[in-house]
Amino acid sequence: MNLTEKHYQKAISRLNKGATINELYELLYKYERLEDYDACAGIFKAIKSKSH
Repeated sequence: MNLTEKHYQKAISRLNKGATINELYELLYKYERLEDYDACAGIFKAIKSKSH
């Protein structure tokens, strides 16, 4: 499992525990500022999968 997939699984887990999409967006922006693009890709994938 690569880093993107690990962050995706972590984000899905957060959503299942009651986190909101907005909270994931905040996390996404945090990782974007840190230039951690693997984390961004995983979190964004989770956001897309839950919002459709």
